[in-house]
Amino acid sequence: MDPITSAIVGSIIGSAVQGLLTPAPSLPAAGIVRNLPMESKRGVMTPPWNGQVLIDGQTYLLSPGVVIRNELNMAIPPMMVQAPAPVRYQTDAMGTVYRVWILSAAEATLADNR
Repeated sequence: MDPITSAIVGSIIGSAVQGLLTPAPSLPAAGIVRNLPMESKRGVMTPPWNGQVLIDGQTYLLSPGVVIRNELNMAIPPMMVQAPAPVRYQTDAMGTVYRVWILSAAEATLADNR
């Protein structure tokens, strides 16, 4: 084996071993809560269907540009919501839901998570 190939193979093996020995990054501490808008409302949302969503027994239309954020604050499409969940949400001037934050367990236990 020539020296260049040997150096490349040694570097790859060294990197792989170092990657195995490095601990995985930890998740954010449970108890970190988001600072949600003051005008957002609280409720329990069922999974959206056909451009609509049921929050605390009231049916709302979803805005065409609705943004739903999961517990990790990542934007998800409405079809990813698979079970009823505690949420904070905002409606626009037409009464359609355009922002939703699915609450984590820590946020759901707070009386007023702002």
